[in-house]
Amino acid sequence: MLQLLLIGACYTLGLAVAGITFGTVLGLLLTPLSFVRFRPLRALYHVYVFFTRGTPLLVLALLIFYGLPALNFSQGPYVAGTIVLTIYSSAFFAEVFRGGVLAIQRTHLESGRSLGLPPLAFLRRIIAPLALRYALPPYVNVCVMMVKASSILSIISVWELTLAAREIIERTLLVFTVLGIAAALYFLMCFGVDRLGRLAERYLMRRGFVGEHA
Repeated sequence: MLQLLLIGACYTLGLAVAGITFGTVLGLLLTPLSFVRFRPLRALYHVYVFFTRGTPLLVLALLIFYGLPALNFSQGPYVAGTIVLTIYSSAFFAEVFRGGVLAIQRTHLESGRSLGLPPLAFLRRIIAPLALRYALPPYVNVCVMMVKASSILSIISVWELTLAAREIIERTLLVFTVLGIAAALYFLMCFGVDRLGRLAERYLMRRGFVGEHA
């Protein structure tokens, strides 16, 4: 029983890591759209974010799993699950990154512009470090949320911790024992992600990227 739950936890962690990784990349690509002067692109960004964040994850999972095959895009449950977590997390990550940029004080931006840096250098040396200062804590919170959100994927036949627990309960009827162990494993995974976020914050603080908000 415990071995199956541990294997399910590994699948859960793998799905969460994949969704967070691809969601971060997509979120980084989406964030600049919220600052462009071309209004249709800004509107497209807001529509994507509002629709994705406003759609229940369960509905999104069913839509991807059953909708894509109807459009001749066949995929397995794990691919569909990764796509679901990527789309869902990207909307949250994009808003986290946008908030980090908006939190930068105007005086910092004006000081950076006074250096006469090229746009890419200005982004890498000024905006990115300052935005990271504000975006890191909420970013870690979204990562924790994605670990727990992966449990929804059991509805589309993704075998992970929640589905493993359900199968064991059906065979043994040890409801409280199995769910208690599953809850403990979810807690350990979420706690581990939070600790990693704290370690990253301390590391970046020593390098001067994060610290007291000026």
